[in-house]
Amino acid sequence: MPVWLKQFSRLTLATGLLLLLSYSDGWAEFSIHYANTRLSDKVYLLDAQLNYHLTDAPKEALHNGVALTLVLTILVQRERWYFLNETVATLRQQYQLGYNSLAEQYSVTYLNTGIEETFPTLEAALLKLGTLKNFPLLDSHLIAPDQTYWVHLQSRLDIEALPAPLRPVAYFSAQWRLVSDWYLCPLQAPSSPADSADGKVG
Repeated sequence: MPVWLKQFSRLTLATGLLLLLSYSDGWAEFSIHYANTRLSDKVYLLDAQLNYHLTDAPKEALHNGVALTLVLTILVQRERWYFLNETVATLRQQYQLGYNSLAEQYSVTYLNTGIEETFPTLEAALLKLGTLKNFPLLDSHLIAPDQTYWVHLQSRLDIEALPAPLRPVAYFSAQWRLVSDWYLCPLQAPSSPADSADGKVG
């Protein structure tokens, strides 16, 4: 093999490893601490604690007037031993995080409902975004009593919702690849997170 080809191969491998490492680091910024469910008045409710940590690039864009869209995907699946699990419900909650430089306030808009809240600090806004309480999943009549069901959760930053000029940069930057691992919990988990047999997968 020619010397130049060996050098090129080593450079390509090194570059690939660096990209892989940076890609993994980006993924670590969003995580789901716990999630559990319970049945109340024939409706399954979800409580969860998500951790959102913005890297420097999205934070700088936010402070320069770029709104960030966060997506929480929730899947409810019926366990099937003989085939792939059956998805019985898919929910996507979308949130828009913004910053008003004149008021020096952060805003969170719940895009599914149009409700907007303001916060004095970014930390307060992200904490509110990460706290899910009494979220209605689905009615109990959709669930067969003799079956096992699992709830899957994943949170991510929506690159497609960014302004068009910013997307090419975001696609190739690990700082913009903010997505949690999938987190798994039973449909009706114990009331205390410590007693739950749930956990992240992926």
